[in-house]
Amino acid sequence: MKRIEALAILNDVFGDDPLIITCGATAREMASLSRKKTHLPLLDSMGLTTPVGLGIALGHKGRVGVIDGDGSLLMGFSILPTLKAYGPKNLIVVVLDNGQHASADGMYSQANVVDIAGAAKGLGLWTAQCDSGEEMKKLIVSRDNCDAISMIFVKIETGNTPNIPFYLADPAKLGADFVEAVAG
Repeated sequence: MKRIEALAILNDVFGDDPLIITCGATAREMASLSRKKTHLPLLDSMGLTTPVGLGIALGHKGRVGVIDGDGSLLMGFSILPTLKAYGPKNLIVVVLDNGQHASADGMYSQANVVDIAGAAKGLGLWTAQCDSGEEMKKLIVSRDNCDAISMIFVKIETGNTPNIPFYLADPAKLGADFVEAVAG
C-alpha cells in the first residue's frame, strides 16, 4: 500500500476527530487529500507527533488519532514508556512504516533493523501490525472504546507520491484553527 492510500483511509476513518500528522511528505500528501481544521500537521517537528498527540488526548474527551512515521517515532523513541505511563484510552497512534526517511532523499531508517512494534509491545503497549488498508481500518474501528492506548504499525511502500506540492501553510494559523475546532 502506498502512503497516500493509507492517508485517504485514515482521513475517512478519523472523520472530524483530532488528527495529529507527522511532518514532511506525510503532511504534504495529507494536505493534497484533505485540509480539515481538526488536522494538525506538525510541519518541521520530526519526532514530536506522538508526544503532541499524547498531550491532546490527555485533555480531550473524544478519540484522538496520530499519524506518525517510523523515522519520526524513532527520533522521539522515548515517548514509548511515557505512553505506557499515561496511556489515555482515547489515543490511537498509527505508525506508517516504510523503513526510510522518505523526505530525506529516501535514506533508510533504523526501522530496517529495529522492531519498533516489538519494543512498544515489550513496554506493555497494545500493538497490532498490518500491511493493508482494510486491515488498518478494521484495527482502528476495533479500538473505539477500548481499555488502553492503541498503537497500529502499518507497513507501506517506500517513496513519496510524485508531484505533491510543498505545504507552506502558516503553522501558527494551523494551530489556532486546530484549537478552535477541537475546543469548540
